[in-house]
Amino acid sequence: MAFNYSPLNKTATDLITKFGQAVTFSKKVTSAYQPETGGFSNSVSSTYAAQIVILDEPKTEKEESSTVLVENEALCSSTTEPTIGDTATINSDQYKITAVKKIQPAATVVFYELRIAS
Repeated sequence: MAFNYSPLNKTATDLITKFGQAVTFSKKVTSAYQPETGGFSNSVSSTYAAQIVILDEPKTEKEESSTVLVENEALCSSTTEPTIGDTATINSDQYKITAVKKIQPAATVVFYELRIAS
C-alpha cells in the first residue's frame, strides 16, 4: 500500500504560506528559440511565483573578492522547481539560489530546501 503524500504537501504549503512571504524568482533561460526571427536568443528570462520562509540564522559567510557573501537556508513551496542561479528580491535584498534540495519521498514534492546568498 502506497502512502499518499498530498496532504503532507498541503500542510507544508499552508505553513510556508502562513509564516513566509510571496516571492517572484527570475530564471535565465539560454538559447531559447525565437520563432519570429528564426534564431536563438542568448538571454531570455522567465519568472515564477513561490512562497518562501527564510530561516533566521545565516549558515555561512564567505569572502569573495572583497565582498562578504552571506548564505541563509530557506524553505520554499512552488509549483516550478527552483534551480541554482535563480534570483529574487526579498525585503529589498537581492538573493541568488546556490543550492536546492527537493524533499520528495515519493512522486509528490512536499517542499524545497534552498540555500540563498545575498
